[in-house]
Amino acid sequence: MSGELNKEIKRVSNLIQNRTASKATIETQARMNIWKRQINITDRFKSETDKKLAQKLFDNYLENYDFDNFSDLNTLADLIFEEVLKQNIQDLISKVTSDDSNTYISDKQIKSLHDVETRVLDLKKRLHIIEDESKQNELSALEQYEKRMDKYIEFHRNEFEFVCPDCGQPTLIRRRCGNKDFEILKHPFFSGRFYYNARGIALVKEGIWTKEQYAYAFFTHADYVEWCIKNEDKIPDIPEFSEDEIKEFINKNPYIQKAIIPKNIKKEV
Repeated sequence: MSGELNKEIKRVSNLIQNRTASKATIETQARMNIWKRQINITDRFKSETDKKLAQKLFDNYLENYDFDNFSDLNTLADLIFEEVLKQNIQDLISKVTSDDSNTYISDKQIKSLHDVETRVLDLKKRLHIIEDESKQNELSALEQYEKRMDKYIEFHRNEFEFVCPDCGQPTLIRRRCGNKDFEILKHPFFSGRFYYNARGIALVKEGIWTKEQYAYAFFTHADYVEWCIKNEDKIPDIPEFSEDEIKEFINKNPYIQKAIIPKNIKKEV
């Protein structure tokens, strides 16, 4: 992680509106801020009118669409250049048609406008601002899988992060899975991204263990055990997903749900 990105992450995370945002959201926002500064859309134009229009278009696209990488932002800058050019050609044609003494529009002007419109359409398809109908169904399915993966990562951050030995910052990784010769085991000290053992908490709630015994067994503090019990049914810091989506995910993943204590453990010795 670069020093510039590290610095921007710290700045973004200190903003009031980001106090409840996830680490992944903050890092994405920080990267986007750096990319926007590197592009500087107004440098591509000479007139102040064009600069203002370009900046307005750039801000509108960033506000209404999601762009995931620097390459997409460069393509967006190309799109804005073509849209400003299109506006200038349209203004020129409009000026000609509004002049009563001039009833002729050159074929060259019409062709230029159509060429620019074709390039604008192509760039919008590349950025998925408008969808190619033949690929729309495929993209919709892919977007659903991507959203499902984003949700899975938010619930399992501790299983996908490590501390970078160089900069000391938490780094998001992808867990390798699917090997036919190995079974992926869940660590008993974690439930998703929480330091939490569902069976231990169930024993505390039944009075079989005290909070202090749980804290001793899991190398934590009794106050944290109390916090776990109070927040057992809550999954905080996931603003990207609705309450119904969170409940649906929990219901489909038994290891996140409350543990049920076997009768032989409850039986008095």
